[in-house]
Amino acid sequence: MHTLALVALFIAGAAYCAAAGRRWRGLGSAAGTVVVGVGWLLGLGYGALTVALIASLLEHGPHDFAYAVLGVWSATAALHFALGFLAGPTRVLLVLPIGCLAILLAMAGLAEPHAVSQNSAHAIVILHSVCMATHLAVALVAGGAGGLYLVAVRQLKRASPRAFRLPALPLLEVVTERALIIATALLMAGLATGGAAIESAQAGSRAISLAHPSVVIAFLSLALLIGLFALRLTNRLGRRGLALVAVQTMVLAGLSAIGLQVVAHG
Repeated sequence: MHTLALVALFIAGAAYCAAAGRRWRGLGSAAGTVVVGVGWLLGLGYGALTVALIASLLEHGPHDFAYAVLGVWSATAALHFALGFLAGPTRVLLVLPIGCLAILLAMAGLAEPHAVSQNSAHAIVILHSVCMATHLAVALVAGGAGGLYLVAVRQLKRASPRAFRLPALPLLEVVTERALIIATALLMAGLATGGAAIESAQAGSRAISLAHPSVVIAFLSLALLIGLFALRLTNRLGRRGLALVAVQTMVLAGLSAIGLQVVAHG
């Protein structure tokens, strides 16, 4: 398994380097030239990285190497989702959040206390905490912009002078949608690394499982966001719906943070 993981990592690195090289050459070509082959190279790289993660997780003994691969995989998944949706959203990108949930569930099921070393566990838990804390901050931005959008629309309908002193509706919509994209990417990375946090907690005296309120709320939040982007891709959700989901995402992120204080999260 270790050899398979290393080979897969080598293939992933080569594919990403090749994609970067093609993209770089494309930047120096005539304007409007399409860079051929970058998409499938990125797909190959991410697929190989996923194989490396699975192979490393199935190894017996300490998961130090698996945690390192998990950190790279989580960051790559978040970047693929965020940059993909900002550049040109497609339905395929919605597979990435689902993949992060699958990784969390798989790691929770494979969790073995003896497979954790203090140093690697400490590093991956820090990464998990940073992702979730940043997700909370970005969710607050999205919720604030979404809430302000709803207020501005109501003031416009009332022909109130306040409506002309509030930020423009198109600006609020852009801020809301982009903040939600980034918040989703961070939540993906946080959930993926959360499996390692569960395994680390089982190795110590801390009690944490998939039934923990903060984990359940994170599941609900990601499901809400996946539904949001699925509806946006099919033009079934308008600007008001986007703003409402942003406010709901902010509330869920806040409840998750409160859950950490009410119920011990480690």
